[in-house]
Amino acid sequence: MTETKDKESAPPWDASRVNLTSRELGPGVFAVMPDDVLAKDHVGTTAGFVIGERGVLVVESMLNGDLASQLIGLVREATAKPIRFLVNTSYHGDHAYGNYLFPDSTVVIQHPATQRYMTDSFEEDRRFMIGLMGKGKGIERVQARTADIAVPEMLSVDLGGRVVEVRHFGFAQTPGDLVVWAPDAKVLWVGNMIQAPSPALPWLLEGRHKETIATLTRVREFLPEDATIIPGHGRPMRPADIEFPLLYLRELDRTVRKAIGEGRSIEEALDIAAMPHYCSYSLFDWAHKLVNVPAAYREAWHESQGDV
Repeated sequence: MTETKDKESAPPWDASRVNLTSRELGPGVFAVMPDDVLAKDHVGTTAGFVIGERGVLVVESMLNGDLASQLIGLVREATAKPIRFLVNTSYHGDHAYGNYLFPDSTVVIQHPATQRYMTDSFEEDRRFMIGLMGKGKGIERVQARTADIAVPEMLSVDLGGRVVEVRHFGFAQTPGDLVVWAPDAKVLWVGNMIQAPSPALPWLLEGRHKETIATLTRVREFLPEDATIIPGHGRPMRPADIEFPLLYLRELDRTVRKAIGEGRSIEEALDIAAMPHYCSYSLFDWAHKLVNVPAAYREAWHESQGDV
């Protein structure tokens, strides 16, 4: 995962100021969100938990021990049942660094690609996250804890009286993107494959925008229209809201291909792919100009050279 020095000097959110709250979306099904989720278009990491007759499944473990403790505290306010499962939707530190604070008996679930990355690159990733989020945010104290169960495609988890599905629809922001589906409540946690509702844009941190389009399309087709989606860093949304990032990514693809067809450089492509009608997103300059346009250009250029 690579980002720019501009991002390092301006964290997307302050981990020391996040106050987590829970919202019950259906009986025993809770979204966990920062308390400013309705006021901003990009906030700290969202999470959630599902309570069954025999135990609890938690989605995400947050960035550090303080936030993981807040999350566990919200679970304990709702139930004393054991936290039997913990799902990380990706290897990103703000979704998985708090794993170490969960009970030893909790089974950690990740995609195999997430498991490999956290096993092989944890210290390197932690250094990156300290640079991104700032020193003194509790990241220095986190400890690596990877999957007990790796899910390459789909796993049904029986909590007693209800089943929760952990699914991999494909690449969206990382190779190991997982979603968590509570069918009886029609609630889907998607992690960073969707940052937040409009005006938030996708972050193509690892490129592969065409695969992202295909994956988001599959998710859209999978969901009933009355489902609730919990994105990685924003308020709950509906399946129809997926059309916004899809429209953006398709237009991004068209404009960078136009630039390449005209023999333009990446720098010149930034003018052709300016897309100012998306600029109301608070992180537009960074996400669109510094990350997404260069990433999409590189992919389309290699494809034009027959490299893909």
